[in-house]
Amino acid sequence: MICCLKIYHPTVTTLTKCKMLRFMFKDYPLQIEVISKNAVLIYVWDVPKKEVWQAFINFESTNVITGYGFSEEKAEARLIAEAMVIKLLSMRNKRQKHPLVF
Repeated sequence: MICCLKIYHPTVTTLTKCKMLRFMFKDYPLQIEVISKNAVLIYVWDVPKKEVWQAFINFESTNVITGYGFSEEKAEARLIAEAMVIKLLSMRNKRQKHPLVF
């Protein structure tokens, strides 16, 4: 099984994101892609889901938008992770437009 994590944050550098991801998944085969200055993708093979969920919680608790996907194919895992990031970004943007929602 392949896991894809997409990390998005406008002010954290891609180098910092890559170093954090390498440290978190140092025991597993991985591949990192820098998509833009705001986003990084990581593919990890044969990682337990609980470790991915823990990484997701760690990033989200520090306001780093994170999406993840699991699949047998890289492309499908990436689509799932990107869809999650888009959904989280749209939810955060709606909160900014409506000040009564906390």
